[in-house]
Amino acid sequence: MRGAVTVRFAAIGALIASLTIGLASNVLFLAAFQFRIDWFLDPLKVISAGPLSAELLRWASVLDLIGYYLATGVLAYALWRVLRPRDPVLADLSTLAAIGYTVAGGTAAAVLAMIGPMLMEQHTNASGVDQTTVEMQFALLFEGVWRSVWQLFDGILLGAWWLGIGLLLRRDHPLVSRISLALAGAAAIGVVFNILGLDLARDVTLGAVFTLWTAWWLLLLSAFLRNRAPFTTLTQTRPQVR
Repeated sequence: MRGAVTVRFAAIGALIASLTIGLASNVLFLAAFQFRIDWFLDPLKVISAGPLSAELLRWASVLDLIGYYLATGVLAYALWRVLRPRDPVLADLSTLAAIGYTVAGGTAAAVLAMIGPMLMEQHTNASGVDQTTVEMQFALLFEGVWRSVWQLFDGILLGAWWLGIGLLLRRDHPLVSRISLALAGAAAIGVVFNILGLDLARDVTLGAVFTLWTAWWLLLLSAFLRNRAPFTTLTQTRPQVR
């Protein structure tokens, strides 16, 4: 019983963290890019934005690690505890996808937090050929973190997790289920746009994903706080996990 209640509070804390720390990281990323949306299409432009942008990039990445990745890992575990009795295979596979997302994306965020600002500082102090070399390293860093991990690999894993959650919650939470399935579809579309190099279409899709994702967080938070089924199992008896 006590363990189940702890899982419930952990899920609530993770959702609050995503809604506050995660969204704060978005604001800091925008500030690091000096609110220039076109810089997100060409992140190399931020390398000469100055020391303030470098520091903002560091903290945006750290908050991203906490709010989007670590918090998602906790939430995924809580949902797995509740939903596994309904379909063990589907729950296990979708949760594995969420864990992969947490590890891969979180690692990328940590790398960006430490290396990105360092390269920006080196670029400021370098000149000529050295500056060009730093620009190449920075471009590779962003392509690796931003495009390859966050917008490709993470998109696949998140889509798989949302698909599983959408199918598992159809009975109790049809709205959350529909949003989960919509998120899974949007993630797949964003991945395809990213592979095809359709930058504008990809970023528009990502904007839709973040909007739906926020609504999804809020609905799940309401369900946990109001102790609605199937989350009532976390305050009644401990779910049986085989």
